[in-house]
Amino acid sequence: MSDFWLTEYIRHLVVQPADARLNPPEGYLFVQDGLIISCGVLYALLYVFLMMRAVKDRVLPGSIKYMSLTLAYELYYAFATTSTRLERICFLAWFELDLTFVALALWRVHGPDQGKRIAGEMLVYCVTALAGLRYLGYLYPDDREQITAYWTGILLQLPAGWVYAYGLVKHRSLLGHSLEMWYAACFSRRRVW
Repeated sequence: MSDFWLTEYIRHLVVQPADARLNPPEGYLFVQDGLIISCGVLYALLYVFLMMRAVKDRVLPGSIKYMSLTLAYELYYAFATTSTRLERICFLAWFELDLTFVALALWRVHGPDQGKRIAGEMLVYCVTALAGLRYLGYLYPDDREQITAYWTGILLQLPAGWVYAYGLVKHRSLLGHSLEMWYAACFSRRRVW
């Protein structure tokens, strides 16, 4: 048992099975918890900033349809990889941020007719992506589907981050996004539009 007084009162967010087998020192788990929380906070703030820019500029840096993949990711992994109520709540909160951003973007950036059509397409993409994630979890089974969650997260993040950078250079405009938002997307280790 640790001599650190705080360990008596605070439980760790998630102790991964691989970490538990290694029996890490208590300090390692506190650092890991802090990093997980900071990434989640950056991700949430990023979506708030994206919503503010979408309302102000009425412009998006890319296609909103890409968000259907992140919606599927957040929804699927909220139930596939989580083992605690807190984890599930966080994934579902990110899902709600994604959904709020999509609704706001469709309302502010696209017209009513175009918004309805795009929302319908996104629903089809989201359901298809959910099925694809389930199939990947079946093909590559592992403890709480952590490996598939990691790699599909990276594959969702990279195109969005580079499209952001490409949009900044190509349009020579910060409408709909900013360098700070792109940095936050990179440092939160999440994919975002």
